Amino acid sequence: MMRKMLGCALVLVVLMASPAPAAHGQAAPSPKDTPITAGEGAGTYTQAAAPSLTGAFDRAIGELDAAPRDATPRQVKDLSFRRRLLELRLLMDLNAFAYDKDQLKKFRDMVDRSYESVGLYQDITDIEKELGTPVSPDVVASRKVEMDDGLVPLRDANIRGAMRGFFAAPLASPRKGGGPGVWDLTGSVASNNFDAVGNAAELQSGIVRHLQSVDLGVIDITDPSQAYYFHTIRKQMRDVVLLSAMFPATKEATVEAVKPLDEIVGDYGDTLEAFTGYQYALQAGMDTSKVAAELKREFEKAQMIKGQMVEAHTLDTMAIQLNAVRESHRR
Repeated sequence: MMRKMLGCALVLVVLMASPAPAAHGQAAPSPKDTPITAGEGAGTYTQAAAPSLTGAFDRAIGELDAAPRDATPRQVKDLSFRRRLLELRLLMDLNAFAYDKDQLKKFRDMVDRSYESVGLYQDITDIEKELGTPVSPDVVASRKVEMDDGLVPLRDANIRGAMRGFFAAPLASPRKGGGPGVWDLTGSVASNNFDAVGNAAELQSGIVRHLQSVDLGVIDITDPSQAYYFHTIRKQMRDVVLLSAMFPATKEATVEAVKPLDEIVGDYGDTLEAFTGYQYALQAGMDTSKVAAELKREFEKAQMIKGQMVEAHTLDTMAIQLNAVRESHRR
């Protein structure tokens, strides 16, 4: 989870904008657990889009408004409004073909910027944990300003009204073309031949196919470009995990198959948290020996879990389950 310091390259901002990893165990429900999508995917793809997105939007805005404006990085990390923004962004991707592409991209960029800027601020907690020392108050204040600036559009009543109104009025039928969002990875498009659950399974299956075709690991986690790739793989796996949790039919069908993916999302997240601390220490001219050792330990653990997942053909199993869900939701 790379983060820029003041003046750092954009690539570091992107890398460190990842949420806390999913819970590794199946303990008591967490406020960050993904709720079932409003409407549960009933109806055609375009019919299901409005309740899905307006429901996710209302949850995200409600939790954002409930968060204190002067929240500390630890408070922001413990709150769940950033998780709701992640879910909203993913549902915008899932429903991308139900809306005008250019307008959707405009709103998606707003949600994405808000999500990233909140991550930049809350990552201070991870840096302090990894380094065992407080982050400079100037850095905290700078990141707080950046977070507040990133959240401006979602706190604007006029923009909120326009965004919700847009979500409430999808197209009559799926549009042609591609993007924005993760559909472009898959080589497929959404269709009213499936309901929203079937289309979600098709999107997940496409992401899984992509993951089956690429290397899931890297060699040197301290190399920013390789860490960025590592982060990207985690995001793609996380999309599969989250989409599985959003619909009852998919959640039930993949309850066992998704567990190894959920585990590796968490382990990759732990590695990237250590990378966050390492990168900050490096840029601040601090001693990196302790955090570098921790980064090495977390990375080696993640690589071991990745190897076990590949050996167990976890992605193949997940693909089989998702394809069955898709076909059972053909209209």
